[in-house]
Amino acid sequence: MNRLIGVMVFVLICGSALSQGVRSLGMAGLVLPGPEAAYLNPAYAAYPAGQYGRDQGFRLPVGLLGLLLRPESSPLPAFSGLSNLTNENSPFDLLTFYDQFTYLNEFLINPASSKAFINPNTGYPEIQIEVNATGIKITDYQGNPIPLDLGLGNTSGVASTKALTPAPLFRIPVSLENNLYLDLGLYAGGFGLGLSPNDNLRQALRNNQLQSNTEYALILDTSAQAGISVGFGYATRLPDLPIPDLGSARLYVGTRGEAFYGLAYLEGNLSIGVQTDAQGRIDPNQPPVYRGTAFYTIPGSGSGFGVRADLGVVMEVQGTTVGLGIRNALGYTHWTGTELQWSGSSMNPTSAPGERSSIGFVPAFFLNAATQVPLETGSLMVGGDLGYEGSLYGRVGGEYSLGPTRLRAGLGFDNGFRFGLGAGFVGPGFSLDTALTTHRAPIVGNTVFGIALSLGFNF
Repeated sequence: MNRLIGVMVFVLICGSALSQGVRSLGMAGLVLPGPEAAYLNPAYAAYPAGQYGRDQGFRLPVGLLGLLLRPESSPLPAFSGLSNLTNENSPFDLLTFYDQFTYLNEFLINPASSKAFINPNTGYPEIQIEVNATGIKITDYQGNPIPLDLGLGNTSGVASTKALTPAPLFRIPVSLENNLYLDLGLYAGGFGLGLSPNDNLRQALRNNQLQSNTEYALILDTSAQAGISVGFGYATRLPDLPIPDLGSARLYVGTRGEAFYGLAYLEGNLSIGVQTDAQGRIDPNQPPVYRGTAFYTIPGSGSGFGVRADLGVVMEVQGTTVGLGIRNALGYTHWTGTELQWSGSSMNPTSAPGERSSIGFVPAFFLNAATQVPLETGSLMVGGDLGYEGSLYGRVGGEYSLGPTRLRAGLGFDNGFRFGLGAGFVGPGFSLDTALTTHRAPIVGNTVFGIALSLGFNF
């Protein structure tokens, strides 16, 4: 299990590498038409580069300033001794550290903090669970109800989404002849951790009333995976299509097949609960009830492999581009590893060899569009995207260009509401971009603001 924990820490660290460019962040993460979006729509591999601009420059790791300078997120004093971690006077906050650590390319202005649960009189987190004959309450130290739908990322496993491989940490494209291309990638992501009440507990918290002979439980869901992938694709431009009243439309089509070899995988669902008696009461001496399963693969103990087919089409007419990509139009996934199972009052699970596999059509859709709007002074580009991969997400945004200056803004929803504001400057031989970003705080769920910077050089 120690190796499994090490692999999952690697997945968490690498999750920060999947961040978008600063230009995109200034438009709330909007994905514009272009070859950079070929992973989501293989037809974009044949689309002209730079039609709607592109992210330029290297994202500066300004999040290191937060880790080094902010006492709440700086691990150096806290890890100098174990006593500092448990010292009630220590300013170090593990949740603040985690939030900043997973956004190393952004300086977080108000990172997540567990202080919402900390009793200032003791300096320790206090979550109060009150169970009596008439109901159940879960509150903080002040008696305020605590929402139990908490989580990090999005949990997804083979059973629910066919476990699509996450976007690669890095991808090496290789152009071939006759509109063919090859790409090699290393991926680590798909991390999700969720905590939620079961239906019985949710109802009890709503009505403050327990039922007889009923199990009340908290459910923990988790997922993650890592491996290597090889993609082989074909994209081309078709003959123009005449459209009445609109003129000639440019059409691009593409297809891509991906094969992967999985190095690590985790998928788990565990509930921890208590059972009421015939009078609707809970015996405080009754041990918890554990139910659920977990499946994991680590190097040396199992592996994974799979293939999938992606399809895409792009149309450009009168200066407006619309593209539709479908990943996993047909896919097969198979993992071997270790199966853990809980059942009863013992926390210790049974262990046995196990496997996970799937085959079929469970697609991930991605639709995006953009257009250039002529202005008397400067130019305006506006765009939007909409996708579904286990859950719905979407963004709208735009960029105004005036000489070397760029101004950007965007709104969206992706695991919560988000917006972006950005600015850029293109000078002789260099470019500079900055963005104000948002994301949903892990566990506590509030909106976190961050500042991102990038610097590029043109030779």
